[in-house]
Parts: sequence; structure tokens; C-alpha cells
Amino acid sequence: MPDPGALSTVGEFVAALRVIKAVESLSLRELQRRSGLPRTTIAHALNGERPSLPPWDRVLALLRAFGVAEDELGRWKDTWTRIRLTSTREAAAEAGAEQVVTLIEPPAPDRPHELGRASGAHQDAAAGAEAAAAVVIDVPRAPRARFGPRRRLLAQAGLLALGVGVGAAVVFGMTGTSKSPQHTSAAPAAAETCSPAGGGEVPEPLPPKPSQSDAVPTSSAQHPAWVARPASDAQILDDTDVDLPITTPVRAGDALVVSLMLTSTCPGRVEVTDTRGDEFRVAGDVMDGRHHRTVVLVGFHVHPLTTADSIRVMYPHASKYHVAVDEFRGVSQVVGHAQGHGEAGGASFSTNYVKLACAPGDLLVAAVGTNSGTAPAFTGEWSALPVLRLSSYRLSTAYRVAPPDRSCAATGRTTAQWGALAVALR
Repeated sequence: MPDPGALSTVGEFVAALRVIKAVESLSLRELQRRSGLPRTTIAHALNGERPSLPPWDRVLALLRAFGVAEDELGRWKDTWTRIRLTSTREAAAEAGAEQVVTLIEPPAPDRPHELGRASGAHQDAAAGAEAAAAVVIDVPRAPRARFGPRRRLLAQAGLLALGVGVGAAVVFGMTGTSKSPQHTSAAPAAAETCSPAGGGEVPEPLPPKPSQSDAVPTSSAQHPAWVARPASDAQILDDTDVDLPITTPVRAGDALVVSLMLTSTCPGRVEVTDTRGDEFRVAGDVMDGRHHRTVVLVGFHVHPLTTADSIRVMYPHASKYHVAVDEFRGVSQVVGHAQGHGEAGGASFSTNYVKLACAPGDLLVAAVGTNSGTAPAFTGEWSALPVLRLSSYRLSTAYRVAPPDRSCAATGRTTAQWGALAVALR
């Protein structure tokens, strides 16, 4: 039997799984019965030419179906995490996309409302500097496992119940959140089946509140800074939830910002949980005229998370998803959010159609979901984070500190169809 500790590449890991399958003489039909995974999903996970590791939940299900002892699963998880981290770093290095994290200075005595670079924040953000690359990550178009018939049945029933009132939902509900001159209310016929009953408005986000946990509270005197991206994924997936493994440990007391882009989706509840029970609440939510939705959720004062933990995202039916989870330090509340959306063929994107009240020194986080056209390029002092891309669909995220003139809008250039959010944290 293969020794997981001797594996060092994606190819070796998948080959080891194939060896165990051969040793145990298990057919795809038998593996399907034992694991509950579709045969196509199992075949894809065991494809020796796949460029990336299968998600850990699938690997775990297969190992148990193979009959691997429970006390050996921890070694397989450690190897899976090590190879995933190594392949992620190698991909970033090949793209030549390494950049230094922009840190924030304490205000100068003669300019109390300005924030610049802070030497005191250097050590806190050093661990995440390597991952602060503005790199486009191409994610393979791999199907993912479904998570059981009950959730699918509920989703199908919801779609049937929400099929009435499409015209009013699209024309009136979708136009209320953006004053962009590029905005149109027309939605494609394929998306009309998921209009919510009683109207098409995206629910107004509630400001997140700190979770009641034993995590170490964030110091109010600490200057805000980006730390790392502990989880991310993007897939073409006809489902309603996804589990993301933590690939970089998260420190107790920090905040996690979850940026989500859903394509061909519906208004409806979006939830985020993690294996430590932290609370995440919606901070911003926008849908463009083609039912592509961008959502930002935030969890404050989180528990410490390790590579044994994971984050689950649950959402309405969508044809694709992009999820980015970013760790920030020095923030403990949501001040507000602004949003906007526009059609393809323009030259820019902006959230300044909705005023965002922020103060100098607030941390601003932006998420822009786009389809086709040119990739979004943020203007001003925004620090771009790694981009998630599937074909022509992109989720672009960035952060900055609110300047003294309180210019808090997320702005930039693109010719794509877009939906943008700017969230102020303090």
C-alpha cells in the first residue's frame, strides 16, 4: 500500500489513490455505493492527468471507501495539505505575480487623520506577504460532488415556487440598488425561472456583529492590515453549497472576509459557516441585470483555524461559483457598504452611485464580479488581491485604507458586465 508521507506531487497523490483502488479491486459502481459519490466524480478524482488535487472531502470519502484505517487518515490529510500548498506557491511563482503587502502606517502627529505604512504592523502581516499577489488563477472546469438529495430537493422545490412574477422581479426589483447609467433591467430568459416570490430585490445586508466566542478579541488600537488568503475556489458546479479547506492557519481574533460571485443565480439566502462555529453575516449584496450576483460576508473575532478546519458556503442555485476568503487584522465592525452594476461595453465600474459614509483610516474591501470584456483594474490606492477566473467570469478583490478626503468608492476600468461592492470596516 502507498505511504502518504512519500508523496510530493499531485500526480503521485492521484496515482497512489489509483493503486489502492487496484489493490482492493474496487469497481466504480462499488466505490459509488460505498462513498455516495457519483461515478463521474470518482472517475474525475482518479484521473491521472488532472492538474490539481481533488477536494479533501472527496479524497476522504474515497479513502474510507477503500478501507483505509481511520488512524491513517490524518497522515493522508497532512500530505494533501502539503501538496496543495506547494502547488499553489509554484503556480504563483510561475506567473511572476509576487508582490509585497501594502502595510499601513500610524498617523503622523501633524496629520492625525492620515494612515500610511506602520512598522508596528509589519510582523503581523509578514506571514501573508507572499500570498498578496495580484495573480489570475485559472481553475479547472471540474465537476464537484453533490451534497445529498435533501438539499437538491429543497432547491428544486424553491425554483418551482419562485417562478411567478418574473417580469416585475426583473424590471422593478433589480433596478432599485444601482443608479448606474449603464444599468439595464433586462434579464435573460434562462435566469427567469429563479425570480423570488413577491419581487426580485436582493435583501438589504445586515451589519455583522462579533461572535460570542472564546477567541482573542482584536485590539482597537491595532492598525488594519491584510494578512493572507486562507481559502479560495471556483468551479462550474450545478449545486448549492461548497466546502473550502483552510490552507493557511488563521489567528484567533482576526476577521475573515468572504467574497462570493454566483452566475445565473437567484436572490436568496447566502450562509457561511466554519468548523469552529464562527458567525458570518452579509455585509453587501448586489445582482446585475443578468442574474450574476456578488456578495461579501464578514466574520469577526474568529477562533483559530488550522489546515484541519474548513469553511462551508451555502447559496441559491447557480451555474458557477467563485469564493475568496481573506484574513484581515485590526477591524471589528462593519461601517457600511455601497454597490453598483452595469452592462458590458462601458469603460469603467464604480460604487459611487451609492454614498458610503466612512472615516479616514477605515479599511475598505472591494469585490467586483465580471463577465466577458476586460479584467477589472482598480484605480487609486487599492491593493489588488488574487483574482479567481473561470473562462470569461472573474471575481476581483482589493483593499485600501480610507483617505482623509473620504473617497470611499471602489472604482476602476473594465468593459465587462459588472457588479461591484465596497464595504467599510473599522
